[in-house]
Amino acid sequence: MWRGGIFRRSRPEPLDFSPLVLDFHSHLVPGVDDGAPDLETALAMVDGLISLGYRGAVTTPHIYPGVYPNSAAGLQLAFAPLLSAVNKRHPGFALHLAAEYQIDDDFVRSVEAGEEILAHNKLVLVEVGFHAAPPDGLLEEAFFALQKRDFTPVLAHVERYPYWHRQLNVLGDLEARGVILQVNAASLAGAYGPEVQAAGTAALSAGIVGLVGSDAHGPRHISALESLQNSGASAVADWLSTAQQAHLLGA
Repeated sequence: MWRGGIFRRSRPEPLDFSPLVLDFHSHLVPGVDDGAPDLETALAMVDGLISLGYRGAVTTPHIYPGVYPNSAAGLQLAFAPLLSAVNKRHPGFALHLAAEYQIDDDFVRSVEAGEEILAHNKLVLVEVGFHAAPPDGLLEEAFFALQKRDFTPVLAHVERYPYWHRQLNVLGDLEARGVILQVNAASLAGAYGPEVQAAGTAALSAGIVGLVGSDAHGPRHISALESLQNSGASAVADWLSTAQQAHLLGA
């Protein structure tokens, strides 16, 4: 755009987040993991999600023995005061509880034993370590155990596993076997660096991503969502135009 003898680049059209409806993957439950430390912070994060157009969220505190030794029962107790406060402050905001499970041998055994799993719409959020690829066969065992119980695995923040950055086919194979792949909005906004951003964008463009989530641990991730919305990123806009997130989450 030409103004007063100076060429000014037009601002991109903000992204329309309405197809997302629910944010799937966040850490809002106060004091149970590395997410919101207190109720005040959690409510501020919910305020931010609402300002971006979300109508609800599925919050997913960590269950990771030895690091975040939470249980389904304990998280349900911790979630209740948050749910009550959110319902009072934002009656129309649908807040749900699930969990983010670390895949290891103990997780596989717990699923096979029929233990309670925190899920939303039969979707179970799982993650693996960032620094080394999981042992051969572990993912297959975990996903088979979940699917045998009629759950659908959702693999968290797939763009953040560096050992798969140049192996998009591995993620494509998982998606073809019924695993939903989730990408963090903060990654798409560049919050974790250009390589992670490129990996997330490539996964979106390949058509293998089912869910985009905030993975909000604090207000900084809400700010990253705002940056992404204002970026007008074409790959994200294209993905949003055909997003099935609301359908997958039963919204």
